[in-house]
Amino acid sequence: MRTILFLCMLLVSQHALKAQSNMLSGSVTDDRTGEPLIGVSIQIQGTRTGTVTNVDGLFSLAIPGSLADATLQFTYLGYKTVEVNLAEMNFSVPLDIEMKEDFIKGSEIVISGQGIAMEERRLSTDVVSISARQLENIPSTRIDELLQAQLPNAQVRLTNGQPGSSSIVRSRGVVSAFINSTPVVYVDGVRVDNLNTAATLGGGQTSGAATSALADIPAENIERVEFINGGAATTLYGSDGGNGVIQIFTKKSGAGDLDVTFSSQIGATTPTEDFLHFDRTSELLYQNGLFQNYNVTVSGGNNRLGYSFSGSHTDDEGFRIQNQNANSRTAFRTGFTAYLNDDLTFRSSLSYTRNNFLRVRNGNQGGYTGLWYTESGSSLFTGPGFNPNLDELSDADFALMQEFVTTAEALQDNSTSINRVQTSQSLEYNPVQNLVIRATAGFDYRVQDETIVTTNQYLNHIDDLSPENGLFNRGSIQNFNRNFLGLTGELTAQHRYELSDFSFISTVGGQFWRNEDRQVAYSGEDVRDGAQSIGQAAVTQSDEFYSEVANYGVYVQENIGYKNRYFVEFGLRGDGNTAFGDDLGTQFYPKVGASYLVSAEPFFFENIDPSIISYLKLQANYGVAGNFPQPFISEPTVDVQGFLNGQAATTGQVGNDDIGPEFIYTFETGADIGFINDRLSFGVNYYYSETRDALLFVPPAASVGDELILQNVGTIENWGWELSATVVPVLNRDWNVRLTASLNTLNNELTDAGGAAPFNINGFSSRTMQTVVQEGFPIGFLRGNTGTFVNGVMVSTTPQTPLGSTIADRFGSMSLNATYRNISLFSTADYQTGAFAHSFERQFRFRYGAASDNEGIPQAEVDANGTNNWLNFTDQFIESTDFFRIRLIGVNYSIPPSVLNNLVKRVTVGFSVTNPINFASSSFDPEATQSGGDQGQNGATTGGIAYAAESVPRQFLGSLRIDF
Repeated sequence: MRTILFLCMLLVSQHALKAQSNMLSGSVTDDRTGEPLIGVSIQIQGTRTGTVTNVDGLFSLAIPGSLADATLQFTYLGYKTVEVNLAEMNFSVPLDIEMKEDFIKGSEIVISGQGIAMEERRLSTDVVSISARQLENIPSTRIDELLQAQLPNAQVRLTNGQPGSSSIVRSRGVVSAFINSTPVVYVDGVRVDNLNTAATLGGGQTSGAATSALADIPAENIERVEFINGGAATTLYGSDGGNGVIQIFTKKSGAGDLDVTFSSQIGATTPTEDFLHFDRTSELLYQNGLFQNYNVTVSGGNNRLGYSFSGSHTDDEGFRIQNQNANSRTAFRTGFTAYLNDDLTFRSSLSYTRNNFLRVRNGNQGGYTGLWYTESGSSLFTGPGFNPNLDELSDADFALMQEFVTTAEALQDNSTSINRVQTSQSLEYNPVQNLVIRATAGFDYRVQDETIVTTNQYLNHIDDLSPENGLFNRGSIQNFNRNFLGLTGELTAQHRYELSDFSFISTVGGQFWRNEDRQVAYSGEDVRDGAQSIGQAAVTQSDEFYSEVANYGVYVQENIGYKNRYFVEFGLRGDGNTAFGDDLGTQFYPKVGASYLVSAEPFFFENIDPSIISYLKLQANYGVAGNFPQPFISEPTVDVQGFLNGQAATTGQVGNDDIGPEFIYTFETGADIGFINDRLSFGVNYYYSETRDALLFVPPAASVGDELILQNVGTIENWGWELSATVVPVLNRDWNVRLTASLNTLNNELTDAGGAAPFNINGFSSRTMQTVVQEGFPIGFLRGNTGTFVNGVMVSTTPQTPLGSTIADRFGSMSLNATYRNISLFSTADYQTGAFAHSFERQFRFRYGAASDNEGIPQAEVDANGTNNWLNFTDQFIESTDFFRIRLIGVNYSIPPSVLNNLVKRVTVGFSVTNPINFASSSFDPEATQSGGDQGQNGATTGGIAYAAESVPRQFLGSLRIDF
């Protein structure tokens, strides 16, 4: 009885102790400028109890009595972590925290690849973090464009100026011939659609540019972005991490009273004319369009509930005449954090995006397309027919051409509508100090609808038929619908334990995700003008595609530290995937790594002045990640089609019960070093990546008579160096000047094809130009015909010869950020060298006699054969795609509140220019080189063919931000 009474009293006393709390308040500022820091995370170490600073840098936090001797941690991206022992606190006095900028980010807390969270100093791999402050300066609503020139070890290239077009996102080369190089994208722990190539039924291709799911991920209210690549860094993502992972974390709480921020950007969208061949093309096709973006953010909270909401609307008239590439976008994102009790925290985020845009016909789609007509010379035979050399046209002929083009542009009707909902729900439980259990669930639902209405009036116009002779049974309507539903569930537990000089961070978890992709294409022919539904068509047809894949994974990771400077980590993930063959079973992905913080050794600063060397970290790791095969590819199928008014069955795909993922084995080693009190820092890293069991189609024995079989037979190698540097030449209370630069080298080769024959992944017929996969060459190298000339006349042609790699072997980025008191200047740029591409525009100009200089082909050849040999010397139209591009230049000025009589907390005005300056070795846009399609949905894309594709436009924007 006494024992029971004692236990009851103990529980009551513990509950009472827990119920008691002390209120702590204070402020967080920059130690150099004294400016308040907004959104600093304040958390009791080892628990979920915490808050964030408000727009004035203020905070308040209830400290449970049971945690009176715990450590309070202040973390903020780009600043060194500050820790305060609560046992030494006087709660009656506000706490003033000054945080120092962290140029090396050694104390940064990261999540990607770590299960829950871990200090960067403990990691043997690099995680690139981008803060909300860095993203605020970039006037874009697209995630991929926001990241352009922001990731030092990755390339982000927008391949077309059409709204919503795909991009090429690539870091350590092309690790697969069948899987797109786009990283997996997570938003608040939920895997989202990242399709960045043409959909299986051709969605977007009717306007010549694939529609990217990255383009409509809501970019509002982002707290930070993390990017990791390489097998060792992405092991915990298992069969889905071969191309790296982008993690997007959104704002889910504020602090204190209601904070309201209004921001807007207004300006002009203008065409990029740098790569146009004819001076008059711009006059025919382009205009300046009005761009408007408005955004409202509301946040606030208390010790139990924090919330954040943002809504934005964008209208962009585009840069084509008749507003034929206009874009309208509305997005909402909301998040909140509820501290249900001292042990339980609930976080939620929800976003909705509606994106509508128009597109003109692009590339060579037959008939009339703007750039093919003007730049490639098809004006010779399209419509009434004109001299294809626009600069030689008389004023009268040019006026007639302009009338023809204006009407052709106005009669196009290609529209796309996208609705997208994303949500993430997370519950964190802290049963004891230093143990965190997190459950996350969410979904991504994306609906894409496209409609292409081709009227009889349009077809008669481009065929130059008079009204009395026009045809009225050629009109058509094409509709495409894609529904994507992705579900994610994850349960993770992380425990931190310290024993003497040792520290252990143990992580264990399980993850499930499932993707469902349903596509329907339906069309009608012989449609009267004015009809908007295929129900009014004389002839209709349809097609359907369905894909479903589910992945089940469990993982475990241990990170061990000794004296807070020696660290080792081990990890293992096991995956089952419905795309694997029935005989395969669970696939495992291990990793091991070590890091050594040399500058934390007692002897280091005893012998080295920190004004000379201030930081030194060494690291090395080895790990494996994967790429799963296409869903259902393992299954044998029977094709049943109509024949003679009945059903006819034929053999479909053979299937492969042994098919499994591609394994990307990565070894890397490197160092981070700081000089002059971290004012000058360098990062150097060497990596070697080998894709084993690469998926390739292998022909069966001739006696079998089956089709090609997709098998795990190939080996792909990627290796190179990743170098980065940051220098802060000026740093005082008034001035802060920071420069960053990176250089990446890359070598890519399919070293073993396992018997697979060379095949085309992105191009046209073997008579023209292809990007090819072949043993002994980089993935997607150019292959075409090479001509041999004697005395200026072609005497022979060699078919299908290698003409250069489409993958740059050198690339990097750089940035400038300078502030003087209330004025800030910022700029970003990137570059590449060593890649090549084919200009179909030049080849067509030669074919149609549109170029006065024959595009470099000897006059003797033209005199002897005219332009009949135009496909026999494709090598003459291959160009280097080296470039240096300034992506952004901008300036902001923060008006002191005293000037405005403190009516508002802060007002910032600014001006920026996107894509202002291009330097390129090619006559065409070196980034707009993905014309000609690709291998298919999620297929490998390397670019390499420049063909009547729009350049990404420039924008001149003024901005206003008001914090109330």
